Amino acid sequence: MNAFIVIAVCIVFVYTVGFALSLWKQKNKIGAMAVLFLAVIALVLPYFSYFQS
Repeated sequence: MNAFIVIAVCIVFVYTVGFALSLWKQKNKIGAMAVLFLAVIALVLPYFSYFQS
């Protein structure tokens, strides 16, 4: 089950970072930084909820 969660989190992270890069290319720097921040949160949050217990 942990492997499934890690794979799912990695897929969400890569997809979100790709979206942030596309926003950056469209000169939407504030939006890209916000989406990148959300991607980092999505990467760190499962550690506190699934893997810490």
